[in-house]
Amino acid sequence: MTPRLFALMIPLLLAGCAAGSTIRVAEGEDTTASEPVSLAPAPSGQDQPTPPSSEPTAEPTPAPETSAAPAQGYQPYGAAARTLDLRRIGQWTRTGIGEARRLVIRDANSWDQFWSELGVGDRPAVDFTRDVVVAVAAGQRPTGGYEIAVDRVSQANGELNVEVVERTPGPNCMTTASLTQPVDVVVVPAADAKSWSFVERKEIRGCR
Repeated sequence: MTPRLFALMIPLLLAGCAAGSTIRVAEGEDTTASEPVSLAPAPSGQDQPTPPSSEPTAEPTPAPETSAAPAQGYQPYGAAARTLDLRRIGQWTRTGIGEARRLVIRDANSWDQFWSELGVGDRPAVDFTRDVVVAVAAGQRPTGGYEIAVDRVSQANGELNVEVVERTPGPNCMTTASLTQPVDVVVVPAADAKSWSFVERKEIRGCR
């Protein structure tokens, strides 16, 4: 081969190598591109996780209990009874009332009618704007020695409680043989009473 021909072939060989060449990657190298890391802050509309706190959470203190104030102007239920002062008008064994009675008289007309039946003298005056009359009659008894009396009057929650005691003669008592009609009449300051009740008690008189 002549030198001229050899000189022509060299450029052709170089061109062929450039056209058919490949690039090989050495084994063991990581060719995956790294994910880009975002350094921008999270949007303000999203909730950020709250790290747990190591300090104990204080429990809420309950509000102090307050008792309701009692209503004013009312007497408490079950209030203790108040004993009233008694003014005794009279206590008799012979009267015109022959049947048992338990009366609370609150006006002058009723008082006048009762006194007329009683038949024991002049009728005493009573101020019914502040007082009431309590009258108790035992009814007709076969002999003397029987008594009836208003022992106590108390008031609570607008109600009168009248305690009545009836006494009968014991077997050793000397009595008259005539009929008797025991009655007791008292006045108490209780014009504001709305209702009333009577409690009975019986006793036997001891005689020597």
